[in-house]
Amino acid sequence: MTADSPFKLQSLAEYPATMTKEMVAKALGVAAHNIPPLSRAGLLKPLGHPDRYCVKHYSRDIIARNLADANWLEKAMAAYHRHWRIKNARKRARQTESA
Repeated sequence: MTADSPFKLQSLAEYPATMTKEMVAKALGVAAHNIPPLSRAGLLKPLGHPDRYCVKHYSRDIIARNLADANWLEKAMAAYHRHWRIKNARKRARQTESA
């Protein structure tokens, strides 16, 4: 991070070094249910090697670095929109099949 960066680690100073998905969602300004699609897209990596149904923890420092990177934010929002576009298309397809 550069000194003139608009996002600084101090903005995440209230969070512990390891953050849950709820904390990450609050820091990113999105709902908690939008964090798993970002993880599946490879944009957020949980610490360690958690099993499928375990609570995942993320590094505060990496989140702060990602917030300062406009390219990462662009990729994250694209992955977020792609996830919901696919999910809504599947829902519409099921509704037309049953009608």
